[in-house]
Amino acid sequence: MGEYDLSYYKTEAERLATEIQRKLVILDIDWKSESDMRDLASRVLAKEQKVSASLDHRAIAWFELRGMIGLMNTLMAESADKNVELHGDDCWKAIAKALWA
Repeated sequence: MGEYDLSYYKTEAERLATEIQRKLVILDIDWKSESDMRDLASRVLAKEQKVSASLDHRAIAWFELRGMIGLMNTLMAESADKNVELHGDDCWKAIAKALWA
């Protein structure tokens, strides 16, 4: 494992966590609330996503949040493939826990 790998994945995880938290604030989702996390997981894992032609800021935030959660999972998988131990923050862990549940 190179120092670059560790630094890259740690930096990307921190950036992604910050952006995810910003989206949660926009959407008024409390990542410390199990209920909010269950609702988030249900929406993220839904097979069909309704996209309106007239997107408001909340709809855009939801769309972006789903993508960021996908990136979160990809980043974790890539780092594991390279034997880089990567840990997300508490918000990241709450989302992962809800998705696994």
